[in-house]
Amino acid sequence: MKQKTPLKTLHIYVRISFLLFLLVEFLRYYQISAPDFIFFYLNDFLVIPIVGFICLRIFWFFKKDNSIRIDVLSIFTLVVIYSVYFEVYLPKYSERYTADFWDVVCYFLGGIVFYFLQKLP
Repeated sequence: MKQKTPLKTLHIYVRISFLLFLLVEFLRYYQISAPDFIFFYLNDFLVIPIVGFICLRIFWFFKKDNSIRIDVLSIFTLVVIYSVYFEVYLPKYSERYTADFWDVVCYFLGGIVFYFLQKLP
């Protein structure tokens, strides 16, 4: 018997986030203009919930327990890892990446959104 999928709101949010991510990349690839926020910050805001959701699904698969949630310390750690890697390390070694305080803010906001979405029934 198939088990009911938990966290329906989180599933919907992540699907929409992934579609928005693809849309931003489509606009960027075809050089279609959009507000700066779209190109510079939207994907940074969406990435932590997407990665957190993937981690959560992996936990569910291996532990066979859909009641598992990612705690605030783990989400914070994920945000810090992304911030250090993309905003400190990569800008030193690649011209494609630039250090930006607002990207870090977007990672943290995405982490907060993910935390509360997984707490919803």
